[in-house]
Order: sequence, then C-alpha cells, then structure tokens
Amino acid sequence: MNSSEKIDTFQKLISLTPISDNKFTARSPQYNWGRVYGGQVVAQALHAAKQTVDPKYQVHSIHAYFIRGGTSDELIKFEVDRLRDGRSFVTRRVVALQTAGAILNLSASFQIDESGEKIQTLSLPGNLPDPEQIPSENWSEIMERKVVPAGVLETGHGVWLRLNGEADNESSTFDLGLVYASDDAPFDAAARLHPKFDGTWDSDEAPSFFGASLDHVVWFHQRGNPYDWQFHHHIGITHMGNRGLATGAIYSKGGMHLATVTQEILQRF
Repeated sequence: MNSSEKIDTFQKLISLTPISDNKFTARSPQYNWGRVYGGQVVAQALHAAKQTVDPKYQVHSIHAYFIRGGTSDELIKFEVDRLRDGRSFVTRRVVALQTAGAILNLSASFQIDESGEKIQTLSLPGNLPDPEQIPSENWSEIMERKVVPAGVLETGHGVWLRLNGEADNESSTFDLGLVYASDDAPFDAAARLHPKFDGTWDSDEAPSFFGASLDHVVWFHQRGNPYDWQFHHHIGITHMGNRGLATGAIYSKGGMHLATVTQEILQRF
C-alpha cells in the first residue's frame, strides 16, 4: 500500500526507493480526477532511468506511452532495461507497473555534451501577459499554473507553469521538473480543438467527454530552472479517430526555447 505521508513537494514526488540496480518504487499523491497524473509517472520513470546512466550523459528525448490509468492507492514499480551504452548516446527503456499491469512504457535517450552551433527559430508569442497579471488555476500544491485567457494569443493555448518551492543546489532535476509540467498544456490544447468541447473541466454533472493521454514526446534543447516561470505554448493540430494531437514549445521567461513537446490524447464524447 502507498504511504499516508503527504507528498507536497516535487522532491518528495520524484523520490525513488531502490529495490535493485534496475528496479525502483515511487509513491503518488491523490488527484481530484482520480487517476495518477501522467506527467508525474513520466518524471518518475525518467528519474529511474537516470539512476542507471553516467551523469556525463544528459537526456535529449523521451517517448512515453500511457498504457492504463494508475492509482494513487499503491506504489508504482519502475523496471529499467539498459538497452545500449554507447560512446555518445545511451538508451534506456522503463516500464511502470502496478497490480493491474503496466501503466507506462518510456524510452529515453541520453547524449554526452557536445559543442556546436546553437540556432533557435521559435520565440515567445507577442503581447504575452506576464504571469503576475494572471490569476492562478492550480490543481496541485506542487505546481503553480497561470492560464493565458482565451483570445489573447493569436494561435494555440498558453500556460505559465512553475514548481512551488526552491530548486536544489544542482540542476540535476531540472529536466524532471520540465517533464512533470509538460503534460499539462498539450492535453488542453488538443481538447480545445474539438468543436464540442465547452471548456468545462470540473462540474457537479458528468463531464461532456472522456479524455486520457495516449502518448507523450519531449525533445530537450536547453536547460532551464522549472522553479522559475516557464511558458508552455501548444497548438491543436488534428482530431481523427477520437484522437486529438497537439504540439508546441516550452520557453524560459527570458525566451529560451527549452523543449519541444507533442502529445496525443483520447477524446470521446
């Protein structure tokens, strides 16, 4: 059974208990929608993968498939498969399991630091309101979120996000924090693309649709502190076969393009 100790910081959330060199467990807080938040499981799975990788390699991409909804009532077990250790790249596969079976399958690729040209073609949208000008719409104590009002952005859906608390002395968890937050905005962007979505998430009545994340991809470009405001800007691309697709970018408040994110969701009315 999961521990009753409250999980109210990101550091507690990503804390792993080692079982062996390749197996770990982690806990989950309760969420108001019932299932475990997907970004949490992805961050914990990436953290498990990092335990098996030399720190000189940094994650540059992850590909995650959400297999079934997780429960907060029991521990999540993570099993790491060390697929390849190369001179420049390292590849890991992580499966997250609970009693019902696998809930997540994650592939992660790590690269040794290499110098080269830095080219950024995307930038923060114009006329973007400062996060201090927007009211908070939080669903967790761990993260603060400020949703840009509809109609402000020329395209897409935007959210300012930051972890609550302060970062540790090193930046070793910055990529984990970004991954945790990265599952928020693309789901909304894909859902809002559908003409029948009325913008209502929480009400006393049954929701108008059933939605769940199917798969989630992140490419990491530059490092930024997730305890500082980061802007998540996503655009709904398609809705086919009851699957909505959104893609977008994560920026630092100063305008650095930190990551590119693509997600597909299931959306049935």
